[in-house]
Amino acid sequence: MLDWNKIKERSSELLGEAGKKFRQYTPESFSKEKKFVNSLVVSMALMTMADRKADTQEIITALDLIKDIDEINDLDLTTEAIELYEFHIEELSKVVDNATKFILMEAKLLSELAKMKAYPEYPPMIEALIAHIAQSDGNLDSTEVEMQKKILDAIK
Repeated sequence: MLDWNKIKERSSELLGEAGKKFRQYTPESFSKEKKFVNSLVVSMALMTMADRKADTQEIITALDLIKDIDEINDLDLTTEAIELYEFHIEELSKVVDNATKFILMEAKLLSELAKMKAYPEYPPMIEALIAHIAQSDGNLDSTEVEMQKKILDAIK
């Protein structure tokens, strides 16, 4: 069962530690570092929702990772990354019962990830993070393995 209160509480704590707005999708004018942060967040959201349900532990793990990733902190993008992650989780949750809309949303997010192909130094970090998210609830199922493959195909 998803504990939205626990998730919102943790999110609020983390959001209190920073403060700006982040765009939903990465403009081409963004630096490669900001594109990387965007890709990290999109990847984590896709992995969280791979099995078409949001698990409290997976979300908290992703929020904690966002807070702890040096590249995000160095760019002062912690707040924006958390807000973007929440946005993607909420949007994916809205369409989880509609297979067509979910696939379209997934495809849109995967196309965002394709921007990482230009930066070969980042996919290994994304790969490590999505593996961590996938296993954070103690259960790596076939949908999560499939999503990992989709993400890796998009970024490599």
